[in-house]
Amino acid sequence: MAKFKGTVFESTRMFTAEKFGPEAVERVLAELDPSESAILRDVHTISWYPVEPVLHYMHALDRIFGTGDLELCTRAGYYSAGWSMNTVLKMFLRFRSPIWLVDRATSVWNRYHDTGAWKVQELESGRMLGELRQFAVRDPAFCARLCGWLQGAIELTGGENAKVSEVRCACRNDDHCAFTLEWKA
Repeated sequence: MAKFKGTVFESTRMFTAEKFGPEAVERVLAELDPSESAILRDVHTISWYPVEPVLHYMHALDRIFGTGDLELCTRAGYYSAGWSMNTVLKMFLRFRSPIWLVDRATSVWNRYHDTGAWKVQELESGRMLGELRQFAVRDPAFCARLCGWLQGAIELTGGENAKVSEVRCACRNDDHCAFTLEWKA
C-alpha cells in the first residue's frame, strides 16, 4: 500500500475549507468510510498515511462540490502548489525559474510520496517533459491534482500562461505517467 505525507491531505483540506467553507470538510469526510474519516481527522503534516483515504476524499470532494470531471481536483492541486510555495518550499520562489523549480520539486518527491521517481527534461525554452515512473498510485483524481500542482508551480515561479497535459497515464494502461509542461518564458 502506497503512502503520502500528511501535507498532501492538509493542502486539500485547506482548499476545501477556503473554497467551500469550514463545514465543507466535514461534509466530505462524512461521505467516507468511518475508518478513513478517522485517519484524515487526525492528520499531521510530517507523518505518513495510506493513500486510499486521501484519494477517496478527493473523489468525494469532486462528487459533492465539483461537476464529476475532476477539474476540482486540478484546482486543489493548483492551490497546493501555492500553499507549499508559501509555507514548505519558500526558498524555491526566489529563483523564479519553472525549470529549476520543477526539477528540484521532483527530486524531493520521495519526501512526500513513498513510491515513484521523476525524470525531467527541457524540450525547448518554455517547454519540458516530466515522466513519473514506478508510482504505485493509479487514480485519475490524483493525476488531475498533479496536473494542477505542476501548473501552479510553473506560474508561481514566473512562467506565464502555463499549460500542463498528461500525455501518458498509468490509469490508461500506459507503463508510466508523462506530462508536458508549457509556458511563456
